Amino acid sequence: MNESPVTISQVAECAGVSVGTVSRVLNQASNVALENQEKVQRAIEELGYKKKTFSGPSASRRNGATPRSGNIGLIFADAGTEWISHPLNMAYTSGVESACEENGYHSLVEFAPADGSVPRCVREGKVDGVLIKVARQVPDFIKDIPPDMPMVLVGLNAPWVDLPQVSLDNYGAGWMVTKYLWERGHRRIGFLCSKGSHPLFVERMQGSIAFLRSRQAYTPDLVVAESSAQEISAQFLSEPQTSPPDMTEAFDQLMTQASKSPPTALVMANDWMARGMYDVLARRGLRVPQDISVVGFDNVALLCSSMSPQLTSFDLNFGAVVRAAALDLFDVIKAPHTKRDLSIRLVRGHLVERDSVSDVAAFG
Repeated sequence: MNESPVTISQVAECAGVSVGTVSRVLNQASNVALENQEKVQRAIEELGYKKKTFSGPSASRRNGATPRSGNIGLIFADAGTEWISHPLNMAYTSGVESACEENGYHSLVEFAPADGSVPRCVREGKVDGVLIKVARQVPDFIKDIPPDMPMVLVGLNAPWVDLPQVSLDNYGAGWMVTKYLWERGHRRIGFLCSKGSHPLFVERMQGSIAFLRSRQAYTPDLVVAESSAQEISAQFLSEPQTSPPDMTEAFDQLMTQASKSPPTALVMANDWMARGMYDVLARRGLRVPQDISVVGFDNVALLCSSMSPQLTSFDLNFGAVVRAAALDLFDVIKAPHTKRDLSIRLVRGHLVERDSVSDVAAFG
């Protein structure tokens, strides 16, 4: 009987580490803690994992001369290594690993140096192409990467950048979340964000507003998108927040602006802000969803399911985005001189309903 080969994702699960950590151990990277190296090695031995040898991409040659490595890089350009175990980053690493497993490649996961230099996997010639995950702006190091290196941007919708891009449909997500609330009977729908300059959140806000405009129901008093000087200037996010953001000021501003006709539902820019909003509403004696409905974005399942009531959230499908980008990158690697369509490809997500939204008619 033929058994399916052990995957790198299974090794990561067995070792209790991320796919990126396993990838770095397999490729003998130096930036892996000894404890994690030992965990990965034990998992490899226990599962009988065998690193693939390449008769396909690695045996072929670019321009008839340079041998390929059989590796692609996934570079997180605007986050520090503390983000490696964050659920959203793990979704990206799992997505690229899935694409690599099916197409005979390995993935090398790396966080771009904080000093803005070219990532190590590129400097040392370890990859045939790179996926650059970026959310805010195109990193400066791109201009220092050799022009013949295949690149695809992931997560940034930047029409002024002359590179292939695959991104989340944040605008569509904002539209669909607001449409969902509208269909549940809500007419006073607020949008709140504590990081109002972040491109992803701006797109979600614009989608929400666009839907309300299409129904002639948009009023500015129901939107609060704060931007602090610190948030605007932040380019390198060294570590994720350990506590939910304090949404008190944003909520109070919204309720002051909309005092004559308060919202029946709140669209939060992401799940983490929704978690912070739950704290504010509890202090104000407001119940979710009986007094006010709440929806988030990203569908971080562990977070959403731990909230009471469980949070309805829009799943942007980060794994599908990076998987699509990887497939595009493979095409560029195989035919580097083929003229490419530089239009931006958007990947649509879907709403995951839980318990945080009520029908207005049910309590009206």
